[in-house]
Amino acid sequence: MRTPRQHLTLGIVAVFCAAATAAALAQPPALPAELSDTAVLTLGKPHRLYTMAYDGSAVVVDTDTGRIEAQVPIGANATLDFSPDNTRIYVGETMWTRGNRGDRIDLFSIYDASTLNLLKEITVPPRAPVNLKYNNTSISASGHRAYLYNLHPATSITWVDLRKETVGGTVEVPGCAMAFAWGETGVSSLCGDGSLAMVTVPDTGAPTITHTKPFFDAAADPVFDNSLYDAATGTAVFLSYTGLVYEATLGPKPAIAKPWSLQRAAGYEAAGTGTEELAWRPGGRQPIAWHKASDRLFVLMHTGPYWSHKAHATEIWVLDRKSRSLLHRWRSPMPTRSVTVSQDTQPQLYLVSMEAPAAVMDANTGEVLRTIEAGLAEAATLAGH
Repeated sequence: MRTPRQHLTLGIVAVFCAAATAAALAQPPALPAELSDTAVLTLGKPHRLYTMAYDGSAVVVDTDTGRIEAQVPIGANATLDFSPDNTRIYVGETMWTRGNRGDRIDLFSIYDASTLNLLKEITVPPRAPVNLKYNNTSISASGHRAYLYNLHPATSITWVDLRKETVGGTVEVPGCAMAFAWGETGVSSLCGDGSLAMVTVPDTGAPTITHTKPFFDAAADPVFDNSLYDAATGTAVFLSYTGLVYEATLGPKPAIAKPWSLQRAAGYEAAGTGTEELAWRPGGRQPIAWHKASDRLFVLMHTGPYWSHKAHATEIWVLDRKSRSLLHRWRSPMPTRSVTVSQDTQPQLYLVSMEAPAAVMDANTGEVLRTIEAGLAEAATLAGH
């Protein structure tokens, strides 16, 4: 028989046990310790788009998912390129200590393409590249050199030794612009008289410069400075405002083929230079892309008079470069001013404009796979290597 004191003690113990059980149940489960991690980009992903904007960044997009993967910080009117092995991102950039004024800094910056960590800043001579252009910067096929086009105030090309990560020197190219690398020690530039400057910059000794004969009329029918080239083979494809395609083999002794017409490939008369002559014409900020394995050209086309070379495209023309024939005419899903293409066996075509979401198309069928509403600028776009 329990005494009143024993009953009281047992009651108190029961109350404490119940309270402890309730408190334990009310406690949240223990969480694992916080872990620090850093995202990395998979190297060599074929379906990746780098779009350079004016706001100080290059947006990196996974075009299979439409998701933004990263941003590369860049200066005003920067240029961006890749090492041949895809392990490095190169940025030629200019900035000021107070944003739009102050001390000027001109750099060639090297980033790890996977982590986007800054690896090296190389101070280069003052330069004033105009707008965001493919060919303000050019990387040699071996990856040992970078060539930077300058306008300060005379036109010149600075070359950077990427093995030593130092500036090798500067070569003046009067009246010429842009840089198109070829071979181990060569670079070309488009000139105002319609010729190509062929610059050989040996590891030791003075550079040499020769010129081709003028192959286009720079006053009547200029070529787009965002034309295309392949540093590995020295092949260049220059597109004129009227729609003439000039194919060249760059090197110490260059060869330039007779031009052919986009319009004639489509069954039309070649477009002329009349200001009231309505015709299908190439146009845009970045009007042409080249899938090298299949040797197909993708050209942004619109109807307009001569000198409408900045107009938005309404169609994409797909042409076989070897046969010089039109393969397809696809309606552009939106007014387009920039185009580029991935270089894999299942290529994607990327259409970019500030006025609409970017579009990803199947480059074999013309099917729109997805759109990307990421506020991408249409200034310059590069497909991932």
